[in-house]
Amino acid sequence: MSKFPALDGLNLNVEKGQIYGFLGPNGAGKTTTIKCIIGILEADSGHIFIDGKNIKGKGIYFKNKIGFLPEQVGLYGRLTAKESLQFYGGFYNLKENEIEERGKSLLSKLGLEKDANRKVAEYSLGMRKRLALCIALLNKPEILVLDEPTSGLDPRGVKALRIVLKDLNRKGLTIILSSHVLTEVQEICSHVGIINRGRLIREESIESIRKEIEKKTIKLLLKVKKFTEDNAKEISKNKEIKSVKQKNNGKLEEVTIELKEEHIPWVTDFLVSKGIQIFSIEPQKNSLEDIFLKETGGN
Repeated sequence: MSKFPALDGLNLNVEKGQIYGFLGPNGAGKTTTIKCIIGILEADSGHIFIDGKNIKGKGIYFKNKIGFLPEQVGLYGRLTAKESLQFYGGFYNLKENEIEERGKSLLSKLGLEKDANRKVAEYSLGMRKRLALCIALLNKPEILVLDEPTSGLDPRGVKALRIVLKDLNRKGLTIILSSHVLTEVQEICSHVGIINRGRLIREESIESIRKEIEKKTIKLLLKVKKFTEDNAKEISKNKEIKSVKQKNNGKLEEVTIELKEEHIPWVTDFLVSKGIQIFSIEPQKNSLEDIFLKETGGN
């Protein structure tokens, strides 16, 4: 079995006010990086800077600057939400009245105010995630670190969390988000960093990635009748067409054409002119997932 460092010369640049998507396949080093950022693991070498200050060996001092929401939420089922906030607030050396005031505001913001006196054991997974987020925000952190925040949530819970995170970010909170749900990262993040085998292999803004995606060709999936190999050869003669693949699927032929989006009308006009019956046209655009798979060697 080959071995490699958990982190190898990793250099992340997260600017104030960003929502930074931290991506990588399983075993890439994401969890190790997060543990270093939140101060529960110290790297053999290298440094982590917050506001230009090196936090290495000073995790306790900087703990009030960072909030953390783990993938697996560990809460005490016998406590209520209010009691949970009081319990965890003590770790931040907050006064009881501070915890009560901040806790009330956070529970309201995250839709838990009516369930504040219920035992956590009675909560759904989505409710427990929201309570854990309340706890992570209790110390008014400047940076919020989230590890797979949407794991186990239904679509409604995912949407609610997205709204909350965007609202917090608009108010100045910097967010670092590790996730396998690439569509969610593309939706919410302003920047992304992709790591593989402990190394950073790509880091840039979502906006620049969107522009890159727009420049790339797309795949056009058509379901047709009376499409022949001669038709495929004729389409391929167009220099703007990258590839044409044909597959018989029972009564219909499936034709996949790789091209730039602006050339779709030419293809449809050609098919109609040849008397080819078109039953469906489905453009398949590139996405952050395609870039991720390319960068990490996925299929």
